[in-house]
Amino acid sequence: MKFLKKVPGTLLRLAVGVGIIVWLFSRMDLAGLMSVLRESLTRWPWLLCAIILCFICLCGGVLRWKIILDGRGLRMSWDRVFSIYFIGHFFNAFMFGSTGGDLARAFYAAQETHHKKTEAVATVLIDRVIGLVLLDLLTLVMLIARAPFFISHWVTHVPALLIVGMNLLTAIGFVALFNLHRFQHWRLFRRVTGHKVVGPIIRRTLISILLYRRKKGVLFKTFLLSLVIHLLIILESYCLGRSLQIHLGLIAYLTVIPMTMAIAALPITPGGLGIREGLAVALFSALGIGSTRSLPLALIFYLISLVWSLLGGLIFLGYSVGTGRTAQEELAKLRQEAASVNTQVRVARPHP
Repeated sequence: MKFLKKVPGTLLRLAVGVGIIVWLFSRMDLAGLMSVLRESLTRWPWLLCAIILCFICLCGGVLRWKIILDGRGLRMSWDRVFSIYFIGHFFNAFMFGSTGGDLARAFYAAQETHHKKTEAVATVLIDRVIGLVLLDLLTLVMLIARAPFFISHWVTHVPALLIVGMNLLTAIGFVALFNLHRFQHWRLFRRVTGHKVVGPIIRRTLISILLYRRKKGVLFKTFLLSLVIHLLIILESYCLGRSLQIHLGLIAYLTVIPMTMAIAALPITPGGLGIREGLAVALFSALGIGSTRSLPLALIFYLISLVWSLLGGLIFLGYSVGTGRTAQEELAKLRQEAASVNTQVRVARPHP
């Protein structure tokens, strides 16, 4: 029932995203768009490179989560980590909400690690936070380094302010997280952590997260790997741009793409649909690129990710067969689990 109550909100957010894309197409020269797409087919090696780079980035995410799992003592085989990660990617793309993939990953990881549900949830949370923090920091660095560009173009002002605000909130969140002892005597804090149902879960989750403060090696590896993943995403976008004959250097993509990804990760529409495309059109216009090239770039970028997520769907079907349940029964089990652990994995933004 809780899942059904969320359906209208999800559909509304989806309608907003689709509406933005329809509006962008209505303002576009469709004949020019078809010409660009036909030309891109003759430059298919660049598109193939982008597809391969997307898969490499996803495998980088698998490696990062594996490092975090090992750091918490949750031993899982490489093939299981790969399978569960791609199932999560599938659920993020197609199923219930932006945290659906997190819930699925936590559910299956708990099963694989002797039902250590809270610890599994903590690894998913840490994995997501590390990726998002690195993305926000990279965007802030480029915002400072390319300050004249962002100041001189009015279409970049609102996105730039959003990035500053997001980094400020991130900093406040980390200060609060690592100074929990200062809030222990607050009535609200005691009421939440003392709750009979969610209190023990929240306490164990916070302990699991705080334990990583001592694992400097794990944190260094995961932050470094996240930086590599984000740079590979920039390279993927560059390859897509070359297939669409967008003649810009890597610095231009480094200026625009992280900002687009960071803001699109806000839970405004499912998967950032429409937000990502609108930002791409606006920010690339400041670089002199028309919407007939920038909009296809954003849509193809998203489409490639969706295609790879289908691999996770196939793996999910294999899991349901292995448990002796149908896919519908496995989905019902996951939704039931989502209702019981949703407070543990409530994350504001999805994985890059």
